[in-house]
Amino acid sequence: MPEALQALSDGASVLLRRQGNPAGMRILVSHGTGFAVDGFRRMWEPLCVNFDVITFDLRHHGRNLACDPASINAERQNADMREVLVGTHEQFGIKQTFGLFHSISALAALRVETRAPGSFAGLVLIEPPAPPPAGHPLEATFEEGRLALAARSARRQERFESIAELASKYAGREPFSLFEEGAGEELARSILVQDGVGWRLACSPDAESRYYTTNFDDGLFDRADAVGCRVLMLAGRNDLTLPGTPAQLAGDLAQRGGYDYLELADATHMMPLERPGAIAAMTNAFIASV
Repeated sequence: MPEALQALSDGASVLLRRQGNPAGMRILVSHGTGFAVDGFRRMWEPLCVNFDVITFDLRHHGRNLACDPASINAERQNADMREVLVGTHEQFGIKQTFGLFHSISALAALRVETRAPGSFAGLVLIEPPAPPPAGHPLEATFEEGRLALAARSARRQERFESIAELASKYAGREPFSLFEEGAGEELARSILVQDGVGWRLACSPDAESRYYTTNFDDGLFDRADAVGCRVLMLAGRNDLTLPGTPAQLAGDLAQRGGYDYLELADATHMMPLERPGAIAAMTNAFIASV
């Protein structure tokens, strides 16, 4: 599996991993805050048959080296996305590139595309947590949720004796009840790093918290239609009744941007671990239609 360490302009780096069919159309794949792209293997692996799949983790996540958490903010995430896109062309050859992104990586990709239309050949976005503008009906509830996530993630347990210890925390709990069998263990394995004492989270609690605390409105809703490619927005139907969730905002954002929009039954914001096969099939069909 070809790999390339992409240096970023602030001194951090991102590991790019080429998987699948080099002769196929290219898809960049990444994940949401606190996760890792290897934990979403069931979502992107079926695409490797026909597509040139390039996976990467966000800074301070997964297989990437830790960096200064103070470097984490929304504009830096956007810069990372732009530099990863350019780096992919430099490392693996210039090719039209689609994106399959979850949560905060979906938000960065959409921000990049609306500021530089045509950066991507097409985008499949899973519930980007785009802060609504002032006066939006969901402004207050989204802000409340964002701050709650920031506080909760800052208190997250960071060290574990084993992968099984973390995986056990997903078992039997309502937020994770729709996980496919074995998905919790795969996720735990992907987000932990072994050191001399035991296992620790690759994304430290303070770093994860900064992804939430620095996620402010940058006018995305107002420029949502300034894209140069087709966009497919996916939302989990089970979260549509929960106030201020990314799922509730996804439909409005899609309407403003003129995006294709699909809701998945029996799915939440964690849908890459709940409905990975469906996401792969929708991505395949979307790219074929583009």
